[in-house]
Amino acid sequence: MAKKYIGYDKTATEKNPATEKLVELCVKRWGAKNLGTLVVREIRGGKPGQMSVHSTGRAADVLIENKDKKKQAIEWFTNPDVVDCLGIQELHVYDSGKWGKGWRIGRGWKQWTESDNGGSAGGKWLHLEIDYTHKTGEEMEIAWRSLPKPT
Repeated sequence: MAKKYIGYDKTATEKNPATEKLVELCVKRWGAKNLGTLVVREIRGGKPGQMSVHSTGRAADVLIENKDKKKQAIEWFTNPDVVDCLGIQELHVYDSGKWGKGWRIGRGWKQWTESDNGGSAGGKWLHLEIDYTHKTGEEMEIAWRSLPKPT
């Protein structure tokens, strides 16, 4: 059975260890900078009261300044084997085209428009969302290390 996109489901009271480990591993592999994980807030550009997945602790923003490494990360995170193993739900690339684009499990890529975008057009960072596949940082790291390294 194909996994479905979760989105916002509940507000976390503490950081998600799997998300924190995912960010740590991005830092090690691509020299990423952690721009934040758990932040209880509404979606940028969303409807009033519409909560961000950052509120769940399952979202992270990472900055990969090297364009080749960033491209490698984008391709790797949307590889079906990686998606399944790590529980990737969504990836935003804000600096692709004028309004950015988003990848979502079950949908694939969508180029955004002026009226339908991720709220951060032109941003240099990647936004990642995961599901509940991994409960601990150790589980996330074991899954990460089980996958072939990106080329």
